This record gives sequence, structure tokens and C-alpha cells, in this order.
Amino acid sequence: MKPFIYLLSFFSLVFASACAPKTSSPDYAKTYDLFITGGTIIDGTGAPGFSGDILISGDKIAYIGAVDPKKISTKTNLLADNLIIAPGFIDAHAHGNPLRDNHDKLRSFLRQGVTTVILGQDGSSPQRPDQTFTQWMEAVDTSGSAPNVAVLIGHGDIRRRSGGGEKDKITPAEQTKMESLLSAAMDAGAYGLSTGLEYVPGRYADAAELSGLAKTVGAHGGLISSHIRSEDDDAVAASVAELIDLAPYAPVNVTHVKVVYGKTAAQGEAVLQQIRDARAQGMAVSADVYPYLASFGSMTFLYPPWAKRESEFNDAVANRREELEAFLRAKIKRRNGPGAILVSSGKYTGKTLAEISEITGTDPEDLIIEFEHGGPATAHFIMTKATQDVFITAPDVSISSDGSPTMRHPRSFGSFPKVLEDYVVRDKTLPLELAIHKMTGLTAQTFGIQSRGVLKPGYAADILLIDLENVKANTGWSDVNAVPSGIVTTIVNGNIASSEASAVTQSYTRNINPEGLPTYGRMLRKTNGD
Repeated sequence: MKPFIYLLSFFSLVFASACAPKTSSPDYAKTYDLFITGGTIIDGTGAPGFSGDILISGDKIAYIGAVDPKKISTKTNLLADNLIIAPGFIDAHAHGNPLRDNHDKLRSFLRQGVTTVILGQDGSSPQRPDQTFTQWMEAVDTSGSAPNVAVLIGHGDIRRRSGGGEKDKITPAEQTKMESLLSAAMDAGAYGLSTGLEYVPGRYADAAELSGLAKTVGAHGGLISSHIRSEDDDAVAASVAELIDLAPYAPVNVTHVKVVYGKTAAQGEAVLQQIRDARAQGMAVSADVYPYLASFGSMTFLYPPWAKRESEFNDAVANRREELEAFLRAKIKRRNGPGAILVSSGKYTGKTLAEISEITGTDPEDLIIEFEHGGPATAHFIMTKATQDVFITAPDVSISSDGSPTMRHPRSFGSFPKVLEDYVVRDKTLPLELAIHKMTGLTAQTFGIQSRGVLKPGYAADILLIDLENVKANTGWSDVNAVPSGIVTTIVNGNIASSEASAVTQSYTRNINPEGLPTYGRMLRKTNGD
């Protein structure tokens, strides 16, 4: 049964959309920048789809309803016959930085229909160590981005900037400094705080440290999105409970929710019940999920708790090697064996730990040690469909990619089309309207993005035209960079960032810069009401 508080929130959003004042007809005396005609509008609220047209002026939706094409004056027309018209997808958990040249201004996100990314995840902020948060945001304003960018401030980043670093316990002065840095970032427009409690230095944060930060986030109307302390099947409940303990101070989000080693639907349902029980008690608790069964990171996931820091790992190699090897052997076995660990950077990219062991004649545990601290990027096949599908099909869990333009994982390039392809079209376990809501309106509602996520007059013109029956992620482990199909047109702030030529009846070359790189996205700021 869906929790009452979620249903109230969900249907309030649907009711508000259905009852919002609508203009009976457009202003035919105006010339509009963009006219989308035909198609089925799925507005992002979860409400049933309907036939209609959309008019856009500048970067805003001006009108939704029936338009007489003989009376209207427009600069550009898009034919949406037999297509779905939906809000641009909002990625609840993304990585990358539009200021890095090799990230191509995050253009790869547009290929899968993502028009807004939420960066600053897992406790890591995107700015350089010599940059303030405000300076980074201003640099994005100047440089531009392909999708819109909303950002969280990373707990690990402010811990380091406060002088706390990798300490087991920070001082009261460092706590005060952390809260000051967080407050400044929130004032500058951050949407909240991210934590990475499985990583260094987030793993050393205690309840007092986190609750102090949560109070600061709550005072600024933000959210805490957390990579919880452990996602393992025997520890996930306690880790979710630890995050819920912060919910009296600020809304909290279990990001890329999963049950590592999970085997049954019941294990996923137990986590969802924790979240829903907290919500039923009046707390704002949410989650997001990506639709793949392999996680991604470094080899530190395999290390023992006493060898997570680089200095600890090096000491263990030098002085506790036999003990370290024994731990690694057991951990590899627990994580489905060396064949379930895929190296995704460096010399052995595309090969599993088992294959590398066979090539080199070196035992897997010794390979991990020889790779040195952190090792290469790795994908870990540690989830099962039965468990993860519970989250992917849940009405109250947003969709994310946890991907980046440079991450060798198919989730980076195919997460959102995959949900449509697999769960809406193939399996029919998600109604289309609900799937779109999970990728748009629900995410905007969760993070407090006020101007996007639904199709509504006055909202930002971030819009997709989707050929539902032909949507395919196309990405796989042999070709993670494949381009998805079926996302016919992507519109960002009223500009056509990409489109199949057959959908366009008038030229839109005015919208493409000389390099062919769309930079229509904006640096969103919560303080500006974005």
C-alpha cells in the first residue's frame, strides 16, 4: 500500500496541475518563438496524457492547449504527430563539471533527454580547491553548460576546507567552520548537502557532526542527499535509519538506493517501508535509483575498514599483508567473485579481475594490492533485478543515472531511455505517466526545483519529443558510448539543442553555436526560485 502522505503529495500535485488556470486560447496577435503541434502531452505530474499544442516565448512555456495553425504566427514549428511531449528529464544524481574541457559541457546528458543535472554528489563538490563555491557557479554562468545545472555542496569538501580532513573526530571549531561554509554555499544557491558516508572522509562523520550540518541545511530550506554508510544487505537498514535520524532537521534523500547482495523483492520492499514509515510520521524522506545492476567506483570498496585511508592501506601492505590478503579474498568472494569486478580504466579496461588474474598469473587479491591505493575505476556486479526493480517501479522513487560524460558505465548514457524501453514498453511494469513523473516532476519536487519538471505555462521550456515505441538505450558494456534512440528532440530553455531533421518544419540553425555545442543550460540557484 502506498503511504498516505505520499499519496497526498502526489495527488495534490496532479490536482494543482489539473485545476491551474488555463487560457482558453493563445494570443493570436503575438509571434511565438516555437510551436509544438500534435502529439500526446505527458505533463510530468503523473496525470493522464492528453492531446494538445505548446507555444513557447523565449525560455518559457507560454501556452498549452489547442492552437489554430492558420491564425498563429511562429518562428519555428515542430511536428509531434505520434510522439510523446514530456518535460526534460531531471537527473537526481549526476557527476561531471561543465568547466572541464573533456566533459564537453555535459553534452552527453542531452542525448538521453536529461535537461537538468544535479551535481555535487557523494560528498564531493565540483569546484577546484582554490575556488569558492560562488566562484565556481559564476564561472559556469560565464562558460555555459549543455543541460541546466543544480548543485549540492559536498560534505567531504567542506570537511577538508574546515581543517577536519580525514580526522576521526573534528573539533568544535572545525564544526563551526563547516557549518559556515555550508551556510555560505546555501546562500549562494546550493540546493542542499551531499554526503558520501562510505567514502573517506565522510565515513568518519559522527551523529553530532551530521546533525549540526542538517540543522544548517534545514534552516536554508535545502535537502540532504546521501550515499549512505553501507548499502550491504546486512547493514542497509541501519544506514537508512541513520539518515532518517537527520530528517527532523531537513529533508533527506537516499541516493542511488540499492541493496548490495540483495536477492529478493522483499529486501527492496523492506527499505522502501523504512522510508515510507518515516514519511508517514511527517518527515520528508525520499530516494532515487538508477536502472542498472552494477555499481561503479574504485577498488576501495574492497578494502577493510582499517585500510581505507591511503596511509592505512600502505601500512597494511607493508606490515599486515597476510591479513590484508585474507580480507580481500573473502571480500572478493562476497562480491560475487573476481568475474563480477570489471576494470573500467587504465591498461586492463574492459577486463574482469578474473581475466586479468589469468593473463598475469597473479591472484586477484595480489592484483588489488599491486594496483596501489584506489586502483583503477571498476564496475561491481553486486545487485539483482528482483531487488532493484522494487525501487525502479516504485511510484515515490526518482530516477537518476549516477553517470558522467567520462564514466565507462552504460548508466552514463542510457539510464533514462532504459527505463522507458524496459519498464514502460517491454515489461509494462510502469505506466508511462508515472515513469515520466519519476524522471521529472517528482525529482523537481524532491529537490525544490520550482521552475522545471512539469509542462505548465510560465515554467521553463525544457521539453522532449519522444518516439516511445522506438526508444532504446543502446548502451552496453561493449559500447557504453552508444547514442540512445527515440529521443527525437531535446529543448533546453526554449532552444532546440538536438533534433531529428524529420521533426522540424523550419530551420533552427540559429540555435546552434559555431562549434555545434549547445550551451543553453543555466546555472540554477535555489535562492532565485529556480
